[in-house]
Amino acid sequence: MSKGLNKDGGINFQRKTNFGEAEPPKPVVKEPEQVVKHSQEKTDRQIKLEAKLKTAKTINYSGFAVNGGSVMTLLFGLNSIISDPNTITLLNSINDMFELSIDFESVLHNIEAFKMQLIGMFVSIQTMIMGYKDTCQKMKDRDIDSFSEVLNQEIERVGI
Repeated sequence: MSKGLNKDGGINFQRKTNFGEAEPPKPVVKEPEQVVKHSQEKTDRQIKLEAKLKTAKTINYSGFAVNGGSVMTLLFGLNSIISDPNTITLLNSINDMFELSIDFESVLHNIEAFKMQLIGMFVSIQTMIMGYKDTCQKMKDRDIDSFSEVLNQEIERVGI
């Protein structure tokens, strides 16, 4: 028979060794929270960095709208206009109306030839704008007022 059971099969609490007097719980002493006083200079810097970050985010969103719209216009809108045979006729009639000598056929040909380079340029510009926003975020997070200092830290982190 097991040590923890009575003869009738019930639990024997008298033979249990871990039923002694329980120690009273120790009171939890809370350390008083230390109030960290920030200097006015740090507060002013954080306000300035927050404003700079907000501006960078606005530029990022605006740039995305402009660059994304430009890419869509080049891929879909301009392509359908250029491929329409009536476009050259309309542009040449504008030439005749205002007595201009613009060669719209070569302009449309150059736009078609450099379409992919223009799209690549829009993507590169948007990438630089996003990088600027990310660097402004790191400036705020690290509480550093210098753009070049944060940029140098990131370059060192990459190992360049």
